[in-house]
Amino acid sequence: MILQLAAALAMLIALYIGTKPMIWGWLLFSPLFLFVVAKAFRTYKYLLTINDDCITVVDFNKRAQYQVSDITAINVWPAKGERMAVITFRDWKKLSFPSHLEGFDELVELLTKQTKLKKQTLESS
Repeated sequence: MILQLAAALAMLIALYIGTKPMIWGWLLFSPLFLFVVAKAFRTYKYLLTINDDCITVVDFNKRAQYQVSDITAINVWPAKGERMAVITFRDWKKLSFPSHLEGFDELVELLTKQTKLKKQTLESS
């Protein structure tokens, strides 16, 4: 998050100091700037906790709860240079989370043990 916000600040400083832009310059630049800032905050605020039989997910724009007893499959797939865990529930809802989350491996193992399912992993070649 800090790196993304620093990049956004550098973009602002470079645009303001170096070019003294007109209004059209700000209009062209602002969508990219807003995307970088929104992505930084979305990446920063993501919390996934397990309490007994309840999984709680708090993201930048949503809050959801799932039951561990409703899990039918746990898969770990390679994706964009990291791994993604995809959890499928009885009602076909899916919950996915990336491996850069703190405690990713422990979380996958805990869910695997609680549900007594076999974790499916696809290794990249």
